[in-house]
Amino acid sequence: MKKIGKVYLNLMDHVNTIIGYLLALSLFFTTMITFWQVVSRFIGSSLSWSEELTRFLMIFMIMLGAAIAHRKNKLISVEIVVEQLKGWMKEVSFYLMHLFSIVFFIVLIVYGMNLASNFTNQIAPGTGISMKYIYMSLPIGGGLMLLNSLASLIEHWMKGDETSC
Repeated sequence: MKKIGKVYLNLMDHVNTIIGYLLALSLFFTTMITFWQVVSRFIGSSLSWSEELTRFLMIFMIMLGAAIAHRKNKLISVEIVVEQLKGWMKEVSFYLMHLFSIVFFIVLIVYGMNLASNFTNQIAPGTGISMKYIYMSLPIGGGLMLLNSLASLIEHWMKGDETSC
């Protein structure tokens, strides 16, 4: 069982590394597009699609970044309460926090899929992108947060096994 846990953690670390590179690339493109928009406005011929595209990139960056932050326990959460507790109360609250998070991520995935399917025919005016793809950020981000939450639980469980030996 531990071997499967290690393989899963290794896989999620690789996925998070790839997501980190995608986030860096998205941030670079967002910066370049915004810079070009400022320059083009100064010249007098602004781009019609730049603001919309940067907004869409920011939405995806937030969802993907939240997934990585959740894995590293950097999200604002009940973590403050968990850190103040001792012994078995700390363990129970840790697992409850992750259980509630997992339920929330499942809701985010389900409702995100519903939203994406409802907006299949709506097209963003500036970029011509189907809004379905923008709303897909919810189930994609929710799915990655769910997978990272499971990774945190497995990692915590494996560390607990090491200390009890």
